[in-house]
Amino acid sequence: MTDFFEMLGNIARRRNAEVGSPFASLKATEKWLKTLPIDSEYDAHHALVEGMERFNAENEVATLGRMQALLRLEAAGLPLQQRIVEQYVRNQATFRLARQALWRESWMFWSLQADAWLRMLKQAYRGPHSAELKPFVAEMAVRALRYAGLVMRWDYHQARNPVPSGWCRLHKVYRLVERDGFAQREVMFNSRPTHCAREYTLAMLMGLVQPVGYRAQEIESIAQIFEGYQPLPLPEKEPQREVHTHMVDLSQDEGAYVLDSGWDKGRRLRYFALRPLVDYLKSLDSSLGAELDKSLTRQIASLIERGGIRRNRHRTHRFGRVWVAAGMPNILAALLGPAAVKNRPSLEPWMLRDESTEGLGFALPEDQVVPHGRLVAVSWDPAENVWQLLATRWNRKEDDQNLVGTERLSRHPKRVEIYSDEAESAAAQEKVWAVYLPMTHTELSVSNLLIPRTHYKLGASLMLREDDVVYRLRLGEVQESHEEWLRVSLDVVGREQFAAAA
Repeated sequence: MTDFFEMLGNIARRRNAEVGSPFASLKATEKWLKTLPIDSEYDAHHALVEGMERFNAENEVATLGRMQALLRLEAAGLPLQQRIVEQYVRNQATFRLARQALWRESWMFWSLQADAWLRMLKQAYRGPHSAELKPFVAEMAVRALRYAGLVMRWDYHQARNPVPSGWCRLHKVYRLVERDGFAQREVMFNSRPTHCAREYTLAMLMGLVQPVGYRAQEIESIAQIFEGYQPLPLPEKEPQREVHTHMVDLSQDEGAYVLDSGWDKGRRLRYFALRPLVDYLKSLDSSLGAELDKSLTRQIASLIERGGIRRNRHRTHRFGRVWVAAGMPNILAALLGPAAVKNRPSLEPWMLRDESTEGLGFALPEDQVVPHGRLVAVSWDPAENVWQLLATRWNRKEDDQNLVGTERLSRHPKRVEIYSDEAESAAAQEKVWAVYLPMTHTELSVSNLLIPRTHYKLGASLMLREDDVVYRLRLGEVQESHEEWLRVSLDVVGREQFAAAA
């Protein structure tokens, strides 16, 4: 009988040991990490994510020992996370199911780390052990900002805009460390020096570009360019008219935007001088590796210059139905006019929601997703053959609707024929169509041309035919990439009648 009771006691002790937290101390955490699978990095990463979930769910009071346990989990997780991310980026063109699973694993790791460090930071200020944790506030805040920014970046991978609460989290953490003088205190993170102001700026820059709909390789390349730019402009409290170009309001649930009007000072307004960064991005255009689209850096420079995508500019409510030709094949067919029966475009009815001087807002069904940068032609009556050309800039879910914002590129787009001036006869070539976006006072104040990517070369001479008039053009810089089409600037160097040109 005594042996029986001893056996029950041993079983109870083993069960109590199992119930206890594996992260109660640094030693216990080290012991738990040794149980991670060693045959598969994915399985090891998945087990670590589950461990992080348990760590956060325990909701223990923050202590120095618990912070050391979290640091050990981070140190073990970051190398695994890096390799998972590399696999995710490589698998974009092949394994759809694999890339979705890898994205989910990566997003979970960033999210759990962000939540853990934010909770640790809060208790460093208000917890019972704040005295022993306060000296490590800068280290905690850097991680809270870094991981929160990575969560936003991974949302872009799924064509999702960051939630407003994400911006609020970034602003609150930065305000806190700035107030206490920790904003530019340098700390080592992942074997590199950084500080809170730098991590905050990196998140603001990704928000300005807002790469919804970009490929995974492009998003990560943009992030690496920003992180590798050493003279990164940091937020400043005092505005300088000739220096600062952008601003962020720490009391709002949005990112930075361009200083287009007004130079008000405010207790929660911070200013950025992004002109040197924009110039740097443009200078990279001719020196990028073959793996990156040559127009990408110029495109993100343009996005930063115009202040990203801000949705709180003045808009007028405007309701009703319009007809939309989405995608270049349908746009070309629509611009040909109602007489072209063979190439009749596929039109979609979209519901207007509002209008500003820069574009239109739509309310679409929840399941109708329009990628960032998608070109659409809009008309109130297609029979009149009057179209506006717009590009989608943002979308968000609200109730059971998908709200879409578009920027107007031209009020009077024209379908035109283009061909090389090196050929002896335009008639001997296969017709190639483009879209001419004439200059107006209300749009971009510059004429642009939409041409297939295959027909672009910087500085190339091109012939453009509109009705009976032929223009000789010189192609300028790429303004933006729209799938397989490029919007480029141009110079008109000559004009003549088609009969004389022939």
